[in-house]
Amino acid sequence: MAAILTGDLAGTILRRACHKSVRMALIDRDIQRIYPENHSAAMTSSIINSVIPGSLPRSLIYLAFLICLVSCGSQPARERPAKSSQASALTAAQTQNIQQLLLTADRSTTARADELKITAAELALTSEDAVQAQKILALVSQTPPTPLLQRFILAQARVALRLEQPQLALQWLADNRLVGIPMTSADQLAQGQLRAQAYLLARSYLASAREKIAFDPLLSEAARNANHDSIFDTLLSIPTRSLTTQAEAAITSDLRGWLSLAAMTQQYQSDPVLQLQALNNWRRVWSFHPAATRLPMSLQLLTEVVRDQPKIIALLLPLQGDLGLYGRAIRDGILASHYQRHGQAEIKLFDTSDADVKTLLIEAQAAGAELVIGPLSRENVTLLAREQLSIPVLALNRSIDATDNPALYQFGLAPEDEIYQIAEQAYKDGQRNALMIYPSGEWGNRNAAVFQKYWAGLGGNVIDSAEYTNQKDYSDLIKTLLAVDKSESRSADLRRIIGERFEFTPRRRQDIDFVFLLANSAQARGINPTLAFYYAEDIPVYATSNIHDSSHSKIEAIDLNGIRFSEIPWKLMEIDVFQRQIQTTWPAAGAQLSAFYALGVDAYQLYPRLKQLKALRNSKIHGVTGVLRLNEDNVLTRELMWGRFENGRVTIMPAITDAS
Repeated sequence: MAAILTGDLAGTILRRACHKSVRMALIDRDIQRIYPENHSAAMTSSIINSVIPGSLPRSLIYLAFLICLVSCGSQPARERPAKSSQASALTAAQTQNIQQLLLTADRSTTARADELKITAAELALTSEDAVQAQKILALVSQTPPTPLLQRFILAQARVALRLEQPQLALQWLADNRLVGIPMTSADQLAQGQLRAQAYLLARSYLASAREKIAFDPLLSEAARNANHDSIFDTLLSIPTRSLTTQAEAAITSDLRGWLSLAAMTQQYQSDPVLQLQALNNWRRVWSFHPAATRLPMSLQLLTEVVRDQPKIIALLLPLQGDLGLYGRAIRDGILASHYQRHGQAEIKLFDTSDADVKTLLIEAQAAGAELVIGPLSRENVTLLAREQLSIPVLALNRSIDATDNPALYQFGLAPEDEIYQIAEQAYKDGQRNALMIYPSGEWGNRNAAVFQKYWAGLGGNVIDSAEYTNQKDYSDLIKTLLAVDKSESRSADLRRIIGERFEFTPRRRQDIDFVFLLANSAQARGINPTLAFYYAEDIPVYATSNIHDSSHSKIEAIDLNGIRFSEIPWKLMEIDVFQRQIQTTWPAAGAQLSAFYALGVDAYQLYPRLKQLKALRNSKIHGVTGVLRLNEDNVLTRELMWGRFENGRVTIMPAITDAS
């Protein structure tokens, strides 16, 4: 690297006069990108005169150090899509400009050097290189001149946000030094937008919405429309009960109106007809509210959603055989929802147990079906995915080969949803090195491979892994995995060498941040205590919902203490009247089949919203199997809740923080 820097860079410096006009154009363009509102020819001329001087830098060592910051920094951890050749060329040009800014900073006064370094950091941020921007900002003096202070603080906040450190960003934005600085409307807007982003990243949804409401008057009409959608989407992340409570306590009418609109939307999300009636009532009460002037897009589509509801729905479900138990649970969940909501559609049932699913689909269409819910098996979903479908199909599983079909919506209890969420949460928690423990067999191997691939894509490492069978004793497996056996072996060797006995405590390996566990409840009750016994009680354990069996007693669950796991809201949230009715009618709905009853409830809630979800990719539905979104492959993904075992009880890990 030293030779490359010395040779190539010296050549660049000696030839800089030949490239001056080109660099002037590039720098002018980048200044326009950073300061679109303040850009002027005088500003460009001032910076260019500093950046392209006639003399060489006073210290080649310092020069190499600065360029190392730009050229040799660590890469972002998360995978990013490959950039086009045009984008790559732009990045190379920006990198050259950053180098020139840093070169000039080396031979400038402190105040001028600070300005050039801040400009270089801002330019790095436009290239989404937060790591380099952070390094450059570290070179700025502790107290930059007042005219530069706001730019410096906002750049630090942007870096923190890019690095997913929202609390640090909020600390920068609360810097007392900002108080005495005169701010234009553009300055207020920039700060407000950064605070809103930080609160959103920290899951402080109410605080984020407040910021967006506060800066709404500063936006253009087009930007205000997008901001209204953003305010609404943010508030929909808050539970209905909390929305209602906050609306009653809200001081400003704007905030109160937004909260009541979101609460109404949540309350009636399972019934579009009632939701439309409630929306019309809200508009009469809040006729002068900004949201009444321009409704969020999802509510603008509500009339169309109600108008286009199917009159006949076909259920293609297995009622006998290996999948019959699950198919009947889904059927009961759908019918319970239908009768509880006084559904107007006619429901026809077709048993897929021993029939050809394509033949049944033809029969359903002949019977007048305008929408199909089902089938359940992956094989049948795959068969339909390859067909030209003339009516929408809400499948209750995912195809084997990820076949894309615009009329097929793939929904279900896919373990991939949980695994992705566990990996993302562990990464956000600061974990990087995983130990993976999974059962032998097709299910364990497939899901372990899913985790390993996704975790690597985030930038994490699987340090080691172990596959287990249905054994009752996991001591040998865990001892070897944690390298405790090697520690014991070293102790035995030492005793043999010195010929004396001594007190010894084995040590486990120290390169593990967390354990990813694939197991059912019984298996986890054997593995988790064994981890603690072999000195890994301080290592966090993340698991899927398979470990959670609500029928277990406190004594049985105490061996699961400390495990954090993803789970559907149906099994974690307080039971409501409707859920209690289902569990009273079908006791299995509160036990092992509960997730499939919940799947039926959500399938019924989803079907009238499919067009809405497809038209607005950012829209979501708060279901009993999770927060549901439709991705570009027509797959409905689920964002689950988090639970943790403490003293034999499950406690809900909060996902929402309402800032005051």
